[in-house]
Amino acid sequence: MAGGPRGTLHAVRPWLPALAAAAAAPLLGVACSHPVRNELVVHYDAGATDAGPDARPPPADAAPDANPYLGGPCVDDAQCDDQIACTYDSCDPSSYRCLNVPDSSQCQDGNYCDGQEVCVYGHGCQPGAIVSCDNGNECQIGTCVESTKSCAYAPRDVDQDGDPDARCVAKHDCNDLDPDVSSLHAEVCGNGVDDNCNGLIDEQPCVSPQGVTCASPIALGGPGTYAVSTVGANDTFATSCGVSKPAAGQNVVASVTVPPGPNVDLDVWVTGTVEVAVAVQASCGVSSSELACGSGAGATSVRARAYDVAPGTYYVVVTTQAASSVEVEVDTLASSHPPVNLSCVTAQAITPGTPLTIPVVGSLPTNLPTACPQTTGELTYSFALAQTQDVRVYASTVRGSGAPVIGLRDPGCTAASDELACEKAGVIALYQESVPSGTYVVTLAATSPIDATLDVELSAPTTPAPDQTCAAPPAVTANQRLSFDLANHESAIKDGCFPSGPDAAYDLSLARASDVLLVERIPQTESGGVSLDAPACDAASELACATGSTPIRVGRRNVPAGDARVVVADQVGLQGTLDVLVRDTVTPTTVPSGGAASCAQALDATAGGFFVGDTSTLPTATYQSGCDAPTVSGEKVQVLGLTLPQAARVVLDMEGSTYTTLLDVRQRPSCPGTPVGGACYVGFGAQKSFLDLELTAGAYWVLVSGYNGAAGAWQMDVRVLPP
Repeated sequence: MAGGPRGTLHAVRPWLPALAAAAAAPLLGVACSHPVRNELVVHYDAGATDAGPDARPPPADAAPDANPYLGGPCVDDAQCDDQIACTYDSCDPSSYRCLNVPDSSQCQDGNYCDGQEVCVYGHGCQPGAIVSCDNGNECQIGTCVESTKSCAYAPRDVDQDGDPDARCVAKHDCNDLDPDVSSLHAEVCGNGVDDNCNGLIDEQPCVSPQGVTCASPIALGGPGTYAVSTVGANDTFATSCGVSKPAAGQNVVASVTVPPGPNVDLDVWVTGTVEVAVAVQASCGVSSSELACGSGAGATSVRARAYDVAPGTYYVVVTTQAASSVEVEVDTLASSHPPVNLSCVTAQAITPGTPLTIPVVGSLPTNLPTACPQTTGELTYSFALAQTQDVRVYASTVRGSGAPVIGLRDPGCTAASDELACEKAGVIALYQESVPSGTYVVTLAATSPIDATLDVELSAPTTPAPDQTCAAPPAVTANQRLSFDLANHESAIKDGCFPSGPDAAYDLSLARASDVLLVERIPQTESGGVSLDAPACDAASELACATGSTPIRVGRRNVPAGDARVVVADQVGLQGTLDVLVRDTVTPTTVPSGGAASCAQALDATAGGFFVGDTSTLPTATYQSGCDAPTVSGEKVQVLGLTLPQAARVVLDMEGSTYTTLLDVRQRPSCPGTPVGGACYVGFGAQKSFLDLELTAGAYWVLVSGYNGAAGAWQMDVRVLPP
């Protein structure tokens, strides 16, 4: 809503909510040259006359509508709030008219594949065009991948058998509608089909696969270890679990005999060099007779256990992701029944300090909500504390290719909020400090069926560090580097950004609305997360979050004045550093369409700021960067300039850009300049290009382009800081 000259009260803007409430809202309020104001803003009818002693009417020769974002007349910023949260509102001193500049970065929902939301002048945030990965090549199938914020392309493969259509890739799949015919399939003897797509039928050499029908299963007999091959087989048998790409899978069936005598548990392990799955059926080929099934994404060693089976013949279905030979180990164990410790009520008592070896099978149900991904359901174990103690839970894989997933739940147990912590078990324990007296439940699941050890260890209580709570954490100083150590830290902050791994929280106090950029650095081999939250530090108050490998960074523009929380996390709990870069919120600088395409047209970025451009609008390629694809002779480039009177730290962050960006800093005066060591970065990942440079005094070019011809909409946060 645009305001006129001072006069009768027209409308009152509501008091901006506290930071926690702002985090829950889809947009942050933006107003005038002070983008977020924590005071009442009033508008007056244009006909009123009490303009005040310092007010002046707009001059008769005010500037014409050269700027598309100029609105009605004004004499101060307070009259220009258009009530649209994504615009920067001010009274333009050259024209005495309101200037309402859209900022689409305020509208982003964090999802790449639903398109880039846009701030439309006069309307506010609007949905953007959904990302299309159609590149016009019918032989490439494009898929939008949210995790990498990019399009992934694969050869056309209609039947999903892993072999591209021969019409697109010569000498490959000659029948892309039949997953049992491809250049990857062995030629099967005597079936009258060109199985391997070489143009011949039933030629030598060919294979006669075994176990491809229930009429002729592979006879394994009783307990023992057997070699089984799926070469030449098809995906014939239906099971409740399987490999990641079922159409490309191949399976066979084998018969197993349980000898006369008492009932037993039939335990079957399958181990290979490719992803495998195994199922046990009472009747061959009858999926409803399935007694057990085991699988896991990427798992190369899995098990299925059928409980309390009577003497007789049973059928084992072995599935491989690709034709392969595998080892099948069959064992008969003392009869037992499926585990009953599957809930909080039926949790099995565990003695702290006494490790257990536990089979985690694939048929376990999932009964409890957890923040940690798992493939199997969970087993539950309980222990009691008579007094406050520190608790550590350890788990490791004894057999199988999966990993244990452990959790610790408070006495309430059943709700998602009752999970104190969870971890994909690794080199450190799940750790909770100063756990009060009471009965607690440990959960054990896995990423695929395994045998695992589980151990609970207790120790004297320690006082949680101040950075383990968001209530009153230590302060972090803006624009300075903080070193942190997560040793002996628990996973205490439940904001949903990085649900497992030790973490720490810090208070960030903002005197004014600010653009905040967080950069976390951890060991190269680790994964972690960094987030900006409201003081509550819960999922509803998360303002920004990023996870991945170092350097992990996330930005949030126009964060309201007040207190916020910065949270760092690391999977293993090692040492790291945190940069909290803060500046007063700035209006975005838009690079004109087709502009800044050469050094002569470069925009000055010496003062820093937030720049937005689009290289796809440029007519031709110009400069080439040293870290580009070697076959590329030039890229569509937009150029910024830096003139540093003294040495400076320059941070350039392109998170939020829409394509595989290439960022190259070069030294002037020549064009495109002399390369600067370590100053060329290709943004293959979701966070795009990033440079943190220590530059000497001098003049530089900043070249923004794309890798291997990529082009599109980009944005870049530029910070020029003391060295």
